[in-house]
Amino acid sequence: MLKDKEQQLKLKLKNIIHEFGYDNTTKQGVMNEFKSRNLDSLRPAWVFSENLDLETLSDVEDDVRFLFLFSLALNKTLKEKNIEILSDYKSYFTNVEINNWENYSEEKEDENIFPLIFKNTTEIFPGYYQTSATAQYIEKLNKANMLIYNPNAQRGMKVTKKKIGISIDSKKVEQIENRILEGEQFPDDLKFNILKNGEEKFNYNPKTKILTIFEGSILNILDGAHRNAANALALSKNPDLQFIWPIKISNFTEIKAHNFMVQIDRQTPIPKDVISIKDYSKNENLVLDKIMDSHGDLANVTKDTDAFVKSDRGLVSKPILAEAIKDNYDDQLDSAMNRDSIANWIVEFTNYLMGVYSDEFIVNPYEIKKTSYINNLNMFYGYIALSAILKDNKDWKKVLKQKIDSIDFSIDNPMWRDLGIIKENKIGKPTKNKLYKLFMEV
Repeated sequence: MLKDKEQQLKLKLKNIIHEFGYDNTTKQGVMNEFKSRNLDSLRPAWVFSENLDLETLSDVEDDVRFLFLFSLALNKTLKEKNIEILSDYKSYFTNVEINNWENYSEEKEDENIFPLIFKNTTEIFPGYYQTSATAQYIEKLNKANMLIYNPNAQRGMKVTKKKIGISIDSKKVEQIENRILEGEQFPDDLKFNILKNGEEKFNYNPKTKILTIFEGSILNILDGAHRNAANALALSKNPDLQFIWPIKISNFTEIKAHNFMVQIDRQTPIPKDVISIKDYSKNENLVLDKIMDSHGDLANVTKDTDAFVKSDRGLVSKPILAEAIKDNYDDQLDSAMNRDSIANWIVEFTNYLMGVYSDEFIVNPYEIKKTSYINNLNMFYGYIALSAILKDNKDWKKVLKQKIDSIDFSIDNPMWRDLGIIKENKIGKPTKNKLYKLFMEV
């Protein structure tokens, strides 16, 4: 795949799905294309339901081929509706890939892997089970795309200028692989989660000690991505490998899975900025979640960490917004009604802000960022503070525009250095308070 275009295609597919994916005939058309090629149709269905994040697809052949076939199938389905938005999908791939995969199909459709059977299972407490499986069974689940990496229930994503991907340390994987093959790997628990989304179907029989997971259930990896990758590599070298993995299987919502991450953090530290936004005992995170669910302009440019912003994949991070919300709205966040109201207001406020200054925030933000601080990640402290001042002001749109137009956002303006704003560097409390003061003077 053309490396410089991989991220462009993934973003384009996400936007198309967001715009047209609500139509079930689009999803069904893509699934039918996969079925016609004797390919598993569950994986593309998960893309539409957002249970499979395209960002988690790596550069291994199977993932790149899936991305090609998904693009082909989606384009074919949309063209039947006279929508030509994806007609250029081939331009993202090499000629060799196009020739190899355009007519790709399996000899026969893989057998349905469901139901998943886990024998000798103990229920530790309701919704939490201890069991085990052979290395071969784990890889069978892996090959059938049953083990889904969910960024919201894992350790975050690895972000670089070139791509976004699963945060996997290849050296660590190789070390684990070698220990497995040499019989030195201690079989520590893999942790899976049957995502509690109202569609999961499973049954535990305490008499037979069998846990059965039925079709429609999503199985996320909570902990064990490195061991899962190492397991696959070890089996490729020794298919008859005798190794048993202990497994803990939970049935948690994403929020409860977030809380579970804190415990896992004691074993392998998770970046603190990732942990901070998943603490739902904090009211500001509940407001932030509501903002992200709105799919408004602010949500579209907000990413988990500053690393996304510094690699031009977003404009602001969730920790910055959460901190700004706490600083400016903390005394109004006690009730769910107030939190919903404030979230809706911030969405309305930022939709207007980013719509009026669309070139700076939506159309051409990364070029603008080279000469202006208007969309610098630290400015969002100021925008949230300004929203708090203008809340309930009937002339807020007029005042907002007057305020933004009155500020010289040029990076050459010495005021920014005097305030402590230097590119995208983190700022301390004194600089943050100076920003608040600047934006709140209306």
